[in-house]
Amino acid sequence: GPCFLFAPVKMMKEAKGTLELDVCAPLNKAALLHEASDSAVKAGNAVTVLTYLHGVKEAENSIDAIMEEGFDIDLIELRTLKPLDMETIAKSLGKTNKLCILDESTKSGGVGATISAQVSEELFDLLDSPVKRLCMDDAPVPYASSMEKAVVKRGSDLIQGVFDLCTGKW
Repeated sequence: GPCFLFAPVKMMKEAKGTLELDVCAPLNKAALLHEASDSAVKAGNAVTVLTYLHGVKEAENSIDAIMEEGFDIDLIELRTLKPLDMETIAKSLGKTNKLCILDESTKSGGVGATISAQVSEELFDLLDSPVKRLCMDDAPVPYASSMEKAVVKRGSDLIQGVFDLCTGKW
């Protein structure tokens, strides 16, 4: 049937490749895009990263820099926010015990706040540290691209967030 697809313009400009029209991806399942190495997990240097939309590209572009620092991530793309795929999140947190949410919404009442609350309520025993939320301050997003870059969290913020979680500087 008919549907609406809302996507940020900056994502549509970067979209490339082909799409298999006869394949239907389940909307209630998150996708594990990168799995942390066993050695990073054993050393306690792995973090579960949850993100969606533009945050996926930012996180994927940060993986090499994170690994150069001696850390690694389970990168999970949230394909739906309701229902939230707690099974995939729990499986990853069972290994890493650390969670970082890269989110473009605001700190108060944003998507990351809701995810953080749900994880804290349902998976608290899997966490060894507070949930790290990388989100915007409670302010409107500026129209100018140069100013937007100062407000919206980027891959460099993720690299610092992973470092902070793995070194106990939360």
